[in-house]
Amino acid sequence: MKIGILSDTHNNIDKICRAIDFFNLRQVEFVLHAGDFSFPESAKYFSKLEMPFLAVFGNNDFDYYGLTKTIEKFGNIYEPPYEFVLDNKSFLLTHHLYTPSKKFDYIIYGHTHKPSIVKTSNGTLINPGETTNRRYGRSTVAVLDTTANRAEIFDLDLE
Repeated sequence: MKIGILSDTHNNIDKICRAIDFFNLRQVEFVLHAGDFSFPESAKYFSKLEMPFLAVFGNNDFDYYGLTKTIEKFGNIYEPPYEFVLDNKSFLLTHHLYTPSKKFDYIIYGHTHKPSIVKTSNGTLINPGETTNRRYGRSTVAVLDTTANRAEIFDLDLE
């Protein structure tokens, strides 16, 4: 299964739309957002995704009610950390990285704005970086292929 992963969109509509187009064109089967939409107005664009959408709140998501009401029309949003199983793989979706008390196949996080893929004894840690390019000048997302157990970072400005 191919899963699109993004985080830290921070109301950047242009970059959000680029990420949505990227995931739709690559026909990923699911999209995960690791927090920091910022406001509900920008979250509504994710309704253009052609696949299921799941997200968690980040530390810059101030309107939980508005985000929940917006996203529940096309997906789901939860308090982090959120544990789930997808394609028979265990996931932990969170905004701030921490060391969980149990092992997961994949730990998806954001917050640092730095893209990173690291295999550890607790699972594969995937930070897609910042979709907006406001902190480090790169607009990045990740794609995870659970069948091949491989994740890759993509720079949206180069795609």
